[in-house]
Amino acid sequence: MGAALLLGATACGQKKISECNALIEVINKGVESLGKSPKAGADPSGTAELKSMADSMDKVAGDAAKVELTIPELKKYSADYQTMAKDVAKAARDMAAAADAKDLAKINAAQGALDKAVKQEDPLVDQINKFCQAP
Repeated sequence: MGAALLLGATACGQKKISECNALIEVINKGVESLGKSPKAGADPSGTAELKSMADSMDKVAGDAAKVELTIPELKKYSADYQTMAKDVAKAARDMAAAADAKDLAKINAAQGALDKAVKQEDPLVDQINKFCQAP
C-alpha cells in the first residue's frame, strides 16, 4: 500500500513538472519574441513596435491557452497570465492608434493601461515559478 502511494505521488509530481515546463516554455518564447520586435529607430513614432508587442502578447496568450493543463492552480496561473497578456496587447494597440491619431489624452490613457498590465507580469511569473519549484 505504501509503495502505491509513493508511486502515485511520483507520477503526480512528474505531471506537475511536465505541465509547468510546457507553460514556462510558452511564456519564455513570448518574452524572446518581444526582444525581436522592430526597434523605434525605423519608426520614430514607435507605433510599429507597439503593434509588434501587441501581436507577440496575443500570440503568447493564445499559445498558453493551448497548453493542456490538469492541475487547478496551474490552470488559474495560466488564465491569469493570458488575461495579462491580452491586456498588454490591447493597451499597446490603443496606444499605437492614439499615437497615429496624435491624440495626447488617449496616448496617456493607453500608457496608464499598458503600465498597469505590464506590472502584473513579474508577480504572475513569480507565482508560477514558486508553484512549479515547490515539491
